[in-house]
Amino acid sequence: PNFRDSKLTLLLQGSMTNGRVIMIAALSPASICYEESMSTLRFADRIKKVKIKVSKNVMLDPVADIKKAMEEMRSAMQAEINSLKKQAAGTEDPESVVNLQSALKEQQAEAEQMRAAYEQRMKELSETNEDRAKRANDIRTAQEKALGGATLMDKDAIKDPHLRNLHEDSRLAETLIYLLKNGVTRVGRANKDSQENPPDLEFNGMGIIKEHAEIKWADGKVIITPGGNGRTLVNGKPIQGPTELKHNYRLWLGNNYAFRFVFPTKEYQGDHQFGDGSPDYAFAEQEIAQNASLEMANSPMASHLSKEMLVRLSESLKKVEQANIIAKDLGKNMEFEVKMFKNRLTNENDVAVMASSNRGQRVWPWEKFEQKLTEFSAEWERWMRNQSTGERYQRQKEQDDPFNDDEPQLIGEADIWLQSLANMMEFDCDAPVISVLSKTEGRMNVSLLPCDSEGGVGPWEDDDCMDPFVEEPTELLGQTIQFRIRIHDTIFNTKVEKSSACRLSHTWCRYKLNIGDADEPWSSTPVCKQNTFNPKFAFEKEHTLEITEQTLNFLRTGKIIIQIWGNMEDSPQVASNENVEEESDPALDAEIAAKRLILKELEEEVAGKMRLLAALL
Repeated sequence: PNFRDSKLTLLLQGSMTNGRVIMIAALSPASICYEESMSTLRFADRIKKVKIKVSKNVMLDPVADIKKAMEEMRSAMQAEINSLKKQAAGTEDPESVVNLQSALKEQQAEAEQMRAAYEQRMKELSETNEDRAKRANDIRTAQEKALGGATLMDKDAIKDPHLRNLHEDSRLAETLIYLLKNGVTRVGRANKDSQENPPDLEFNGMGIIKEHAEIKWADGKVIITPGGNGRTLVNGKPIQGPTELKHNYRLWLGNNYAFRFVFPTKEYQGDHQFGDGSPDYAFAEQEIAQNASLEMANSPMASHLSKEMLVRLSESLKKVEQANIIAKDLGKNMEFEVKMFKNRLTNENDVAVMASSNRGQRVWPWEKFEQKLTEFSAEWERWMRNQSTGERYQRQKEQDDPFNDDEPQLIGEADIWLQSLANMMEFDCDAPVISVLSKTEGRMNVSLLPCDSEGGVGPWEDDDCMDPFVEEPTELLGQTIQFRIRIHDTIFNTKVEKSSACRLSHTWCRYKLNIGDADEPWSSTPVCKQNTFNPKFAFEKEHTLEITEQTLNFLRTGKIIIQIWGNMEDSPQVASNENVEEESDPALDAEIAAKRLILKELEEEVAGKMRLLAALL
């Protein structure tokens, strides 16, 4: 709507019509906010053109003051008219005439405003006390409606049960008061279908639906009943049915609205853990993490979380819930879930997101999820604009859909310990492939091959002078050694069944000798393009190390981490298994064929007996 008809103008009309006004335009450097930033700048440009004439708020005789101002204006206009007459007689220069004409138009406009203000003031002075009370009540009602049903009453004077907003900024906390009616108070989103019967408490944000909840106050109790699939939490726990609210209980509506429930005269029945105090926004967020009904909540890791990790976990849960709400609103068959794990590099608790869809499950690092959430939110805002205007929502093309993820996924990592190279011995291993969430995804076959002075990898005969073996690792100090890393293949832990195919394709591996060194380039294997549970890489690379005390200690106690990446296929099953590598068993095939022949003979025998029985009957 035009800013003159906006809710903000209505709330600030007393200050904006008679006072010095400063408008601050808040902009964002983000590209997704370009349209909003340009709209704000256009609004600010229009505001700069508004002129306000400041006058005293207190006047002993308002009617006399208005008459005096109008008389002064008439005198000024008469002087300008006389000046124009002189110009017509040739006594003024043309430039001053143009200026006077412009000033005359401004004076006429101001005179019209003064006349309208005079009539309005005379109307107000002629009002009775009842008329003034009614007008004040109408203004108050309009302001409360603009605030979504919040009251402007002094919170200490309220004796009925009500909700007080919680905010991360303590200066803004408990500044909005929402009274509950004696009976049923309806809570929900305002939309074009609810204009005739709007909700009593109106909220418009992520996770708020049309008929979000009903709060019933009767018989000395307050019961909240969620409606539909809206997000409603009491004391950090999602509720599905009627739940009683008691003094100091924390209530979440949608994804962003947090409240403290206050029940005057019933404080003794409420939550007493705060003593004479009350819960704040930080507490309300932390208990969401503590009470989250997720798989990780029952793990030993969750019972020893620091306060900082609890705060991060609660923020993660909130953002993931936001992503789930967006996916549901947009009709996306996708679900997100917070997963907590032990970071293998830092050995500290960390958070990732499991994204599940008909294409399978993907584990997104938190940074990737936050980037995706920004794209989700922009798409949701576009959907909301269409909902408010009644226009049809046009889905994005698949390549532009932020929910579509075609990027390679980190399947897992294998640890290859280097202790054998400290004695320059060959080492073959089947290292387990561990996923981000510490699950074994398969095994990787890797060899470490020490090289002799000519670059050969053996085998060497006993007492061969070319054999690089050393009994004591310290013998390598000051030398330059060569060795090769050979990655043979990987076998994933997946049961192969008839007519099923591996959902992973285009798999490849990469590693660094020092994974913490950002400047070291990755060593990567060729890509195995097949859909197979046993991708073969046949990769080999030679490395050179100058042995110092530091590098020798690295060989003795260190490891290299080999990552395996791949793409996820779309469908969980395919009609054929031509891409799956299976070994045929002639004996098993012959046995199956013989049993099929016996089964066919039995079926024919049963059919003959059934025909004979039918003839006898």
